[in-house]
Amino acid sequence: MATYRANLAATLAAAGRVVYAWPNENITPPAIVLVPGSPYITVSAIGGARCNVRFDITVIVNAADNQAALANIETLIFSVTDLLANNISFLGGWSQPTVQQIGNADMLISQLNVEMVTTN
Repeated sequence: MATYRANLAATLAAAGRVVYAWPNENITPPAIVLVPGSPYITVSAIGGARCNVRFDITVIVNAADNQAALANIETLIFSVTDLLANNISFLGGWSQPTVQQIGNADMLISQLNVEMVTTN
């Protein structure tokens, strides 16, 4: 699955933002973080060569100014969504933006669940 995670991270880097292919202790916003989704890996058939892998794509912006934070996260959401059009077999909906503390700072985040069909 590391190859699929790396390919997805490379695709998302085209948004011109910092992309973390795994959760990181130190995040510099605006950023995109890939987190294993649930279910993470679904095998289509025992002994089969195909499986599905899910990731939660988390977009993160600084929450210091409410109006600017919401505008920034909306811009990031649309740029990420545009990049995923040809690479994903299932695309969920973006979660309601919420403020979360990451490190020592408040950040505004939103998540999108995506699923990719893979071959072993």
